Amino acid sequence: MAKINHNNAFETINSFIENARIQNAVHLYAQDEILTGRSLKIHDKDCWHFATTGYLGMEQDMRLKQAAADAVMKYGTQFPLSKTYISHPLYAELEELLFKMFNQPVIVCKNSTLAHLGVIPQAVGSGDVVVMDHQVHWSVQHACKMVKAGGVPVHMIRHNNMDQLEDVLRKYQSTGRKVWYMADGIYSMYGDHAPVVELQLLAEKYPALHLYIDDVHGTGWMGKNGTGFAYSHWNGVPQNMVLVTTLSKTFGASGAVVSCGNPELHAQVKNFGGPLTFSAQLEPAAVAAATAAAKIFLSPEVEELQIKLMQRIGLMNRLLSDTDIPLVANCNTPVFYVATAMPQTAYLLVNRLMEDGFIVNPGIFPAVPVKNAGLRITVSNHNEPEHIQVLVEALKYHYPQALEQTGNSINTVRTAFRMDTGKLGKPLPHKGYTVKKWNSIADIPKAFWNDTLGSSNTFDHEGMLFVETAFKSLPNSSYNLMTFWYYGFFDASGNCVGLVGMSEALWKEDMLAKPQVSQKIEDIRIKDPLFLVELAWSSGTTFSEGVHLYLKDNCTKVLSEMIETITADFDKSLAEKLVFRDFEEDADLNGCFLDKGFVQVEMPETAVAELNDQNFAEMLSKRNRRHLKEEVMPYTGVYTITLTSFLTADELKEAHRLYLLVKDNNLAINNFPYEEQVFHNMNAHSNWYFLKAVNPADGSLAGCMFCYYNDVARSFSPVLIGMDEVPERLLLYRQLLYHTLLFAIEMKCTKSYLGLSASFEKKKLGARIIKKYAYIQAKDTYHSDLLATFE
Repeated sequence: MAKINHNNAFETINSFIENARIQNAVHLYAQDEILTGRSLKIHDKDCWHFATTGYLGMEQDMRLKQAAADAVMKYGTQFPLSKTYISHPLYAELEELLFKMFNQPVIVCKNSTLAHLGVIPQAVGSGDVVVMDHQVHWSVQHACKMVKAGGVPVHMIRHNNMDQLEDVLRKYQSTGRKVWYMADGIYSMYGDHAPVVELQLLAEKYPALHLYIDDVHGTGWMGKNGTGFAYSHWNGVPQNMVLVTTLSKTFGASGAVVSCGNPELHAQVKNFGGPLTFSAQLEPAAVAAATAAAKIFLSPEVEELQIKLMQRIGLMNRLLSDTDIPLVANCNTPVFYVATAMPQTAYLLVNRLMEDGFIVNPGIFPAVPVKNAGLRITVSNHNEPEHIQVLVEALKYHYPQALEQTGNSINTVRTAFRMDTGKLGKPLPHKGYTVKKWNSIADIPKAFWNDTLGSSNTFDHEGMLFVETAFKSLPNSSYNLMTFWYYGFFDASGNCVGLVGMSEALWKEDMLAKPQVSQKIEDIRIKDPLFLVELAWSSGTTFSEGVHLYLKDNCTKVLSEMIETITADFDKSLAEKLVFRDFEEDADLNGCFLDKGFVQVEMPETAVAELNDQNFAEMLSKRNRRHLKEEVMPYTGVYTITLTSFLTADELKEAHRLYLLVKDNNLAINNFPYEEQVFHNMNAHSNWYFLKAVNPADGSLAGCMFCYYNDVARSFSPVLIGMDEVPERLLLYRQLLYHTLLFAIEMKCTKSYLGLSASFEKKKLGARIIKKYAYIQAKDTYHSDLLATFE
């Protein structure tokens, strides 16, 4: 009965990437007839290339290209046979050279993603434990789902948080289980690195600690023979480590390399590594190019290439240090992440720089948190020093211009990235609208609210006053305690062009998660009630339904300023999440929210019944009339159903118990259960009605529908429901729903907001099912990513 459509994460990601594509920031095509690594032609514009991951420029080395061409002519374009059976003739030399580089046997894989899928299920035993760094590469996180499906506990810790890692190690210390920490050597987006010294100390203290390091962005440009960040800092691959490096990116060819500190694990993976066994092996051209590259890495020449790159990295760091451009990390790596916070600013900067002759990449969701957008700029040996200087000059000019053009500010950027705020500038002035803020609905004229929002919401002005009173008066210890405030936007003539009511409350991260996920989390909340709970700002409240934001003519200019105003206040608050809900599909509004750093999330469908003074059955379709005739009408006498505006003390206590029964058995929408005090407030308010279903046999209360009458909207809406554990519970639900609509018609109402969930049953009684969306921005995505580990 309480089924809902849960948000599809891929749809959320798709909408975000599609918005970036529309703004010419991703899915671009190079037009060059010949590639040199130094520049790219995009949209008929020649641009200096600051987006490569070929940091040493090896992919353009003539020795690699000639080796690849010769291999194609001698061995063909592929060797279509599993490497488990036979490796093509070029593999032996490559593996011998890699042995010399890493001083141990290695496994060559098609790419690092397949390497993770093949190695992690072999390395992690059924009795082991996995701890993922929050920012470990997506391909590693994806592979960890395989071992999680097999029953392995998978934890996630905040990025580089060694205290959290030690907490997990301490937890399993006496169990004898291995604890695998999954991390990157060099992180691909921000260019920062794993905390080597801390990990080495933890490994000494806790022998159970094992390390799985993806160092594809650390390979080649540093370390002896280009063996990379992790290998050089650990002086090899210790017994407790699996190291994945690359033959692509800086190496200049294609493929990945797995080095196991444990020889037994190496043998197991080589014998059977899942996709490593069943996938095609590297093409002869790729192996030949990698072999040519390995010879260079084993020669003194590689040091010259590394020094050349470090000189360029140093130049970029020096030039940027003399500017106010905010870098997220400064770790002497080839990756520079310029913070913009808002995606819209990143898109504009990409386009402004492209127009000025530079190619850089936007750093956007899901590679980074939504509000941590920026520019991912890379430096390589293809870049001449003078080009680096000109790029920094271009950034100095375009960065503040892009901030201003997109309604962004250095305040917003530094706050979003939790940077030092010593350089904060002045906040941007409002651009054409007067903003008024109220701290209570009581301060807003009743007619003004009702004309804008009260007529399209469950609650009119009186209803919102009830909600404020009921939830502000709860004790400080209540998880349902809320605060409220309101924003109005007025044009030069004093006309209201935008109005929104906001609330602050505790939200469960799994509020809209699948019930089986919420159940796992609720088991943890028995001992830790606030696990995966955070303070959130929301338009409307968790108690209300309908339109929560008034926007005259759906004007995106007004919405843009509304978002900027509210997010500026949100950034200064203790809340971690900002939610605007509930919207029907609108491409213009969607684009505006995405540009401002929000993700679109599909909400549970809502149902609205449009009513008139006709006989109820006449309002239904032929099919729904059959449902009414066969599944509803025959059972109208099973319960005695009456409508009252007041419950006795005993009835109210029993009605609240029935509500808790429904709440405890329904995790489809998982929020905190409402206290009995809220129901006492309902009972004292003239606009609340109670639909009672009484068992005629013993007079017991079997069910209760808690309904609000909105005189402005002419609506009568069931807000909450309580039902006993009776046989044929669906039969009881249908009777309560049917009689709610009958009483609404009797009260001359034209609408009933029927709420979320059970949309199929509501549709059969004539309700219109409406798809709704919310737009969410989080200061930190750790909680949402941690939630994903429970799925």
